[in-house]
Amino acid sequence: MNKLVLLSIFAISAASFTACKKNADCFDENLYKEYQDKGCTADCPGVIGCDSKTYCNECEANRQGIHIVD
Repeated sequence: MNKLVLLSIFAISAASFTACKKNADCFDENLYKEYQDKGCTADCPGVIGCDSKTYCNECEANRQGIHIVD
């Protein structure tokens, strides 16, 4: 693949991910900002976020601005 095609694919993917995250009903911008620079442990028991996606742990979900479902 040439560089232009790869760059276009990356740009489209990045735009889609950002739009999805910003439009998610459960996205919490304050939580995202709070956890943005925090390191998370590597344990991965698996938790479900309010967006119905699976994250390795609560910290990883919080880094994406997503609360976990109890």
